[in-house]
Amino acid sequence: MATLRIIFFIAFVGILNSAHALGMQALLDSASTYYSTNQFEKAIASYEQVIASGYEASELYYNLGNAYFKSNKIALAIVNYERAKKLAPNDEDIDFNLNMANTFIVDKIEVIPEFFLNSWRSNFGKTLSTNQWSLLSISLFVSALVLLLVYFLSGKAVLRKISFWMGILFLIISLVSFTNARKQKWLITHEPEAIIITPSVVVKSAPSETGTELFLIHEGLKVKTTEKSGDWHQIRLSNGNKGWIKKTDFVII
Repeated sequence: MATLRIIFFIAFVGILNSAHALGMQALLDSASTYYSTNQFEKAIASYEQVIASGYEASELYYNLGNAYFKSNKIALAIVNYERAKKLAPNDEDIDFNLNMANTFIVDKIEVIPEFFLNSWRSNFGKTLSTNQWSLLSISLFVSALVLLLVYFLSGKAVLRKISFWMGILFLIISLVSFTNARKQKWLITHEPEAIIITPSVVVKSAPSETGTELFLIHEGLKVKTTEKSGDWHQIRLSNGNKGWIKKTDFVII
């Protein structure tokens, strides 16, 4: 009897998952139909509903970004292109549309020059997403263990030599991949990037309406959030300028 209940439970869960998948596919199909017939607001609603259900993919964010762009909501288009880029850093279509959307941004902030090694390391770390670096690290670590196992068990000198040095190489690359994944995860957790969504925002010197007005920024600009105080967040621009704005003025990528 207990076994029968387990079988029925597994079957019930499978039915629910199948129904959920069919529901998500129906929403995606309707979103594509709305987009192709220029009903962009309805397409946005369908895509947002899929995302709210917990589904995440670069193609989904890319299509949502396109729908926002067609609706002339440039800041939200940039948000979703940036989210798509985090999942697929090397996608040329995402890069092209993101660059196009960025041409509509009012603020042109100069980036502080970095030491070339730091710049190279940062760009190298962005060639893969956090999950991709993690998977690469795990795969290479397992491969290194297998190769080292061959080294200890093999009776052939040539095979032992090759497996040993290949194992060491894979282990080193695995550690590099792990470091990149950890660095990206830290940045996402402690200094998440955000896009300004309010048409214009006065940045304050303190987390208060009475703070001194420092400078003005506009929607679409990408910033980093560094500290939090109530409903206020400290942001840092690419030129190093800092200040405080309200939580309602931006969306985390």
